Amino acid sequence: MLFPSCIFALLALTVPVKSSRSSSPFPGPGNASYEYVVVGGGTAGLALATRLASAEKSVAVVEAGGWATEMGNMTTVPGYAFSNPVLAPIEEFPPIPLLDWELLSQPQTGANDRRVHYAAGKTLGGSSAINTMAYHRATKQTHRRWADIAGHAGYTWEEMLPFFVKSSTLAAPDWDKRDTPNATFEFDSTVFCTGLPSCGPLQVSYSNWVDPTNTWFAVALGAIGLHPSSLGFNSGSLSGGAYTTETIDPNSATRSSSQTSYLSWALENTQLKVYNRTLASRIVFKNTKAKGVVVILSGGVFHSPQLLMLSGIGPKILLESLDITVISDLPGVGQNLQDPIFFSVQSGVTTPSLAIELADPNRLEPNVESYVNNQAGPYSYAGGYIAFEKLPTESRVNFSNRTSSLLDSLPDDVPEIEYLAGSFPGTGNGVTTVGDLSAAVLNPFSRGSVTISSADAADPPVIDMGWLTDPADAEVAVAAFRRLRQAWAAGSLDEWQVGPEVTPGAEVETDEQILDYVRANVIQIWHASATNSMGTDPDTGAVVDWRAKVFGVDGLRVVDASVLPFALPGHPQATIYAFAEKIAASILEGN
Repeated sequence: MLFPSCIFALLALTVPVKSSRSSSPFPGPGNASYEYVVVGGGTAGLALATRLASAEKSVAVVEAGGWATEMGNMTTVPGYAFSNPVLAPIEEFPPIPLLDWELLSQPQTGANDRRVHYAAGKTLGGSSAINTMAYHRATKQTHRRWADIAGHAGYTWEEMLPFFVKSSTLAAPDWDKRDTPNATFEFDSTVFCTGLPSCGPLQVSYSNWVDPTNTWFAVALGAIGLHPSSLGFNSGSLSGGAYTTETIDPNSATRSSSQTSYLSWALENTQLKVYNRTLASRIVFKNTKAKGVVVILSGGVFHSPQLLMLSGIGPKILLESLDITVISDLPGVGQNLQDPIFFSVQSGVTTPSLAIELADPNRLEPNVESYVNNQAGPYSYAGGYIAFEKLPTESRVNFSNRTSSLLDSLPDDVPEIEYLAGSFPGTGNGVTTVGDLSAAVLNPFSRGSVTISSADAADPPVIDMGWLTDPADAEVAVAAFRRLRQAWAAGSLDEWQVGPEVTPGAEVETDEQILDYVRANVIQIWHASATNSMGTDPDTGAVVDWRAKVFGVDGLRVVDASVLPFALPGHPQATIYAFAEKIAASILEGN
């Protein structure tokens, strides 16, 4: 995008639905003039728009959805995050059109031809309004790799850290409210802004409650070598275990999304305009310049490539087959999709747990009272205990030479597996609570794609996640599954583990049987990326340069997870906020 020297006209709004609010920041449909139009009011979009508007630029946000907070507890109370039906990763999923784009994948050939619902936030706040709120940063060498691919040092850890700091405010743990044995820890507060008026709007904290089951999972993971980190996961290292920071406002114990943080601030302090419940069908060009508008596309990993292709930017053969005029032949648009996957091993447990607390009707009144009056208890909880590792030597002995070589190509500090823990009500046979240990394969070598089937924006994008289509991912998944069983078998869990393994059960033992189980049960961790990859050469698949400018056109940037050049280790939310801050600063500097 070229930094504008004048005011440009807003692109035509294709669904002229009146705003749900009549106050001046929410104008009705019609022509208007702005310096910048951000298409997509999600995680990155609202952060970017807020920073531009705070610099007294005229900015409009075009968002297809409405207000996530209008959905009440589902999007506000942290305790509902993991049971939110909007996340259901099944073909027959409960429709929630006020929150979700309701995307359904193509049959996954590497996962028993299953079609999977892939939740994506269709709302102000985007997926930050429906995710499970985990906040942590990538590793230092991950950022070095990003900078090398982008051809610009601005993506190194040292250059990105100020934008992580600028985006958020950290609150220290409230030890009195957490008050759980064996759940104290150390962390590095120097990599955050704390307690200053100049701190960022996003609220980051540690939950005001701890699931007791997770404290024992922490012991189990430690028993197989994943010891607690003394820094936490925000200082450029992901190794061992730690309690997570979450995007929760500790004062109200409510979700902090880009809507409740950035947008709320912007509506009070800037002239930002928001066209919500308004679908953008395409970007209009004159020759190769975005016509009458400087556009910043922030539709996410699925909808940004869709809108580019609908606008004539993408693989030439596909666009011509759909009678779409080609503006820029970019074969990488919609390609290179990387989607980390995860799966579980489960067993009965006797520990107190979040599952029992929320399922027991006798606990409802005291838990609600604790939440409403003290912002504490299980309803205030979303985060847990997670751990990262490179698989140990004994887990790698059966890897093929190709798989070993691919893993060796990753930076030294990039973990291969993330471990997550949880619990849910039991399934009978004396089991009242099921403990769940999961493993996520963080660096998928399988590749998927996002494409379109017509020139109509109302038709959903065609999504293939490509799960387990590369044999290296299958080998890593089997090794990670065996590590889960090692953790369950740790002697420290004997006092509270009940009965035999619940899922998949002892009959699943050989590598072939394990892989069959994984293919039948694997799901997404909702961290898809890289469908508009950043790079230096469009002929090798890059779609945007280091400034997030789309190759081959003027006046257009893409700022969301689709431009990440590869899947980040772990949860990308923190990085997306920092990336939006970085691009906003770059724009305001004239880059």
